[in-house]
Amino acid sequence: MSKITLISIQQNNKSRCNLFVDGEFFAGVTLESVIKYRLKIGQEIEPNKLKELLDESEKEQALAKAVTFVSKTLKTKKQVKEYLLKKGYSEDVVWYCIDKLKEYSYIDDKEYSRRYIESVSKNQGQRLVEYKLMAKGVKKDDISFAFDNCEIDANENARNVVHKYLKNKELTKENLAKAYRYLLNRGFSYDQASYAIKNFEKED
Repeated sequence: MSKITLISIQQNNKSRCNLFVDGEFFAGVTLESVIKYRLKIGQEIEPNKLKELLDESEKEQALAKAVTFVSKTLKTKKQVKEYLLKKGYSEDVVWYCIDKLKEYSYIDDKEYSRRYIESVSKNQGQRLVEYKLMAKGVKKDDISFAFDNCEIDANENARNVVHKYLKNKELTKENLAKAYRYLLNRGFSYDQASYAIKNFEKED
């Protein structure tokens, strides 16, 4: 059995405590854990109980950081995972946090994708958007679901991109060909690019 010899509030973080066991610093734990386990100076505690306390405290701390991270803007599951791993948390703790965040809808890759698509689709075609979302760790099924639940006129978006690209440019075959390639590089399909070029010529 070990004995708790000191519990002190951290100066820079009043929600955490320094826990000393058998006269030596053991770990920093949350104040919530101290209260939950009814820890007090002079208390004897088993090693497995200390480990349980430490694990739970680490999960609480990691979850608090994760909530702060996702509260500013929506994040993907992959982004949260990478953030917590960089903070030094174990895989077990990271997945605990991700499961909790998903449970309370703090992480939703479908919703993240839908919002992302709506914010960029006026300037980017589906292929490019899919590539960028997959780079953020979103599964293709979630991306497809998001596209199915967005109201997007890809032809009209491609046409608007062409108008911006060719603004103040001479209407030559070379510039039209460059505009066509530009649309493809922006992720629009061949059909969408062709539609945009043809409709630009008709109007101008």
